[in-house]
Amino acid sequence: MIKWLKISLFLTIFVIFCYFRIAPIINKSVPYTYDQGRDFLKVAQIINEKRLTFIGPTTGIMGLFHGAWWYYLLLIPYVIFSGWPTGFYIFMFLISLLFNLLFFNFIKKKFGFLTGIFFLMLVSISPYFIPLAFFASNNIIVPDLIICLIILTFSLFDKKNSNKYLFLLLGLNLSFILEFEVAFGLFIIPAYLLSTLLFSSIRKRLFQLKNLILLFIGLFIPVIPRLLFEIKNHFLQSKTAIGFFTNPKLHNPKPFLIVLSDRLILFWDYFISIFYDKNILITIITTLLVIITIFVFRKKILKIKTVLFLVFITALLFVFSLFYSDNFWANYYEGIQYIFLTLIVVAFYLLSKYKKLMAIFIIMILFIINILAFYKDIKYSKHPLIGLKESEMTINYLASLVKKENYCLKIYTPPAIPFTYNYLINYQISKIGLKYPSVDPISNRCYYIIEKDDYLFRVNKWKEENIPVYAKLELRKIISDNVTVEIWKKI
Repeated sequence: MIKWLKISLFLTIFVIFCYFRIAPIINKSVPYTYDQGRDFLKVAQIINEKRLTFIGPTTGIMGLFHGAWWYYLLLIPYVIFSGWPTGFYIFMFLISLLFNLLFFNFIKKKFGFLTGIFFLMLVSISPYFIPLAFFASNNIIVPDLIICLIILTFSLFDKKNSNKYLFLLLGLNLSFILEFEVAFGLFIIPAYLLSTLLFSSIRKRLFQLKNLILLFIGLFIPVIPRLLFEIKNHFLQSKTAIGFFTNPKLHNPKPFLIVLSDRLILFWDYFISIFYDKNILITIITTLLVIITIFVFRKKILKIKTVLFLVFITALLFVFSLFYSDNFWANYYEGIQYIFLTLIVVAFYLLSKYKKLMAIFIIMILFIINILAFYKDIKYSKHPLIGLKESEMTINYLASLVKKENYCLKIYTPPAIPFTYNYLINYQISKIGLKYPSVDPISNRCYYIIEKDDYLFRVNKWKEENIPVYAKLELRKIISDNVTVEIWKKI
């Protein structure tokens, strides 16, 4: 392909890739929920109180936590942007951009430019991959780690690779997946290690004493903070984990056939979530997967062992998931889409190798879909008043009313603890000198931030408990369909 055409094609898709991720950040229509407020507050606490933590956010199992590394990662944007909320999302975008460009470069070197741009075209407008760039949550780091794991796996099967620290890097990668998303780590570590035993060339390298030591060192390093927490707290998490596996408390247990059906649907959803236009793209991808199957059995293909390895891991992840008969949330396997995408990429590579004109035709279709998606979003997309923008407007409005005076504030949010508003108030305290609110009325007056709740009786009950009986409504400001600011004065 002509060099200028390659550059033009890459730059066009790169711009589209960035647009779909930067636009929500600029408009602040990014997710800002209980979890983000809690984590941002924790990072501020680490900085302001200079108190390290050995454990991270809570998981769905009481007494079991994600790793502390998520908080220490968030320290970077907190320091760089001086606590500016949008800074966290800019940082997440830069991480996503870096790892996707890394994967593009890896694919380009391994399989050629055509296959690399095929990958970038799929990812640029993908309804799954786009939000990964502006969702500030611990499990969102896992897809980036999956990219690294795939690259390391290809290196594992590359006889020319002489990296003596490869098994150390593999151990670190697998262990960091555990630390950022405990559920995925518990499944993928045994799945990966079992898969290595199926290939004699890898098995021989793995069971060399030096490589085994490096692997276990890699697995050990990321869990050091967790181990320190365990020692300090009498092995709280270990007891919780053992109790969960030996005597699990299931909220919604299901028969095996229902579990099997649910997992098949879940894995199919993982697959189709990759694609922007499901009808056209699924047809293309299904054709590609049929082609790769034919080539596997008819020709001796380079790198096919790596593909089989990834297939085995995926199969084991599926089988392991069947042992959990309770609700199995999609985010437990956050990032597994990159494994599916790698199989699709290899299939396209085979097509480009043996049927180049057909591969170019697919690239043309994808390019048109990218351009149309870009045009459609620019022309028709609206950025609703939700997420960070909604919460910031609420606190900015409150700040404009109270200025630098003392004030009383009470907040109702369905998650009970208003971490989202607490962080923004803390930020405004440091930025403009806003006072920290009191929960007791000042001059018989109190401000109320009230979020919408689908269960109206809960809001009414909260109002009865928090608004004095003999009080007069002085002001009601509707910030959005979800948030209202009120001022009540006791008379």
